[in-house]
Amino acid sequence: MNSEPRHRGHTPNLTDTLRTEADARAFLEAKRWPNGLVCAFEDCGGAGIMRYEVKASVRKNGRAVPARSLYKCKACGRQFSVTKGTIFEDSKIPLRTWLIVAQRMCVSKKSVSARQIEREFGVTHEAAWFMCHRIRWAMTDKSPMLLTGTIEADETYIGGKPRGHREHRIKSRTMSEAITESWAKKTPVFGIRERGGRVRAKVIPKVTQQAVERTVFHGVDRANARLMTDDHAVYAHISAMLPHEVIRHKSEYVRGDVHTQGIESFWAVLKRGLVGTYHHVDAGYLPQYVAEYEFRHNTRDITDAERFSALLGQVSGRLDWYVGKQAKGETPS
Repeated sequence: MNSEPRHRGHTPNLTDTLRTEADARAFLEAKRWPNGLVCAFEDCGGAGIMRYEVKASVRKNGRAVPARSLYKCKACGRQFSVTKGTIFEDSKIPLRTWLIVAQRMCVSKKSVSARQIEREFGVTHEAAWFMCHRIRWAMTDKSPMLLTGTIEADETYIGGKPRGHREHRIKSRTMSEAITESWAKKTPVFGIRERGGRVRAKVIPKVTQQAVERTVFHGVDRANARLMTDDHAVYAHISAMLPHEVIRHKSEYVRGDVHTQGIESFWAVLKRGLVGTYHHVDAGYLPQYVAEYEFRHNTRDITDAERFSALLGQVSGRLDWYVGKQAKGETPS
């Protein structure tokens, strides 16, 4: 006989909290300014804030604007709302929808697609796609810390799968030509991972010795680290930077504590999510998807509520209208 769950999950708790748009704004205010209101303008930051309520109205274009709180800074005299300077700023999509979608992306291990958001929340596909990419932009680590201890490094390749049935493909080109063509379309991703800890993954144009060594140089505390890699040629001279152990996959996968299974498990989750949830990802937008999976991996040891709070702590100062291919703002290092 089924029994009631012993612990109430984060999702029903959140939906019960965010019953109205006013609830959503109060929730974001408490998360954004836990120590009291401050000016949302970066060039001010004053603490003397006046609050006043604005009644619901209907604009000339017929758009309904709900009742909301506005704030005015006594220092600079400018007005702002709780969404000022965040990924939610000046959006026609209700803040309640934004927050629930962000929570869904935080707790779903393989993420959630824009098509799913479109069906569940009744928004257009363009709006759902826009929301998901802004949330991924906020998931990007703003100030990554150097990795220490035992570090595993590896590269993987995303996309480029030959299209169409094999019988149709071999009519126009040989299998060798098809494989060569598919490899040319693959996008390389290089990653480094602390043994049992954080991961840093980055889309790179080509897996070269220079690109790999630059990533390790800027991402690893070389004085307190030991590197594990396979026998790829790009790692041939990396022992000059830090202690280096090699596992040769042609003959072995584990030798004592020398292996790269940790970073390979991250690649497995990333690829299963990209194929199973999105089916296809354009190479120009791949860095955002990688950042999303990196965020969930690095926060895997905390609760769903804590992970959601961590994301809300990163929504400020990340406003960029052109996310993805044309992004002009901050990008992962």
